[in-house]
Amino acid sequence: MVTLMIRYVFLLFVSSTISLAYANDLITYGKACLVKENRLNQAKIKLENLSRRTNDAQIESNQAWQTIKHYKTAKAQLETSMTECTQTTPNSAYCHQVRLRYNELTYRIENAKADAPEGLYHPDGSSNDVEITKANFKQRHDTFIALCRDSDTHYALLQDPNAYAAVCSSDAARQSVTCSLF
Repeated sequence: MVTLMIRYVFLLFVSSTISLAYANDLITYGKACLVKENRLNQAKIKLENLSRRTNDAQIESNQAWQTIKHYKTAKAQLETSMTECTQTTPNSAYCHQVRLRYNELTYRIENAKADAPEGLYHPDGSSNDVEITKANFKQRHDTFIALCRDSDTHYALLQDPNAYAAVCSSDAARQSVTCSLF
């Protein structure tokens, strides 16, 4: 009888040790997922800010490009009048006004080019960098979801009350993907 009792205590000790070790693995897993999720959330915010800045720069660049294009078109139209003036009455008031307007447009074109943001002559600009970054983020997010939401280990974490309590004790953690079923 004593031997049977010792075996029972031993088996109980071994099973609780195994269960405790498994719970510790789940806690480690859950905390690692929370860290990954936090990093992904921070990266998402940075990516959204980068995308917004890139879009703003693109709009500004396109506006500058359109302004320069408008000035160049007006200047090209004046070149015809300049040619006629040099051939007919170069000292007339009309020709003087044409030259002044031509010089003013030349000055505005040069100022607009100097003030224009980088990428002016490449209207599609650096949006490729944003797209690469978005693709990289999506890949990392998909990997995170596969590991920390759509896995058997995630389900085991949610089912183990001790592991769940250790990982998901704060309000922020409970609202995370890691601590939710869906």
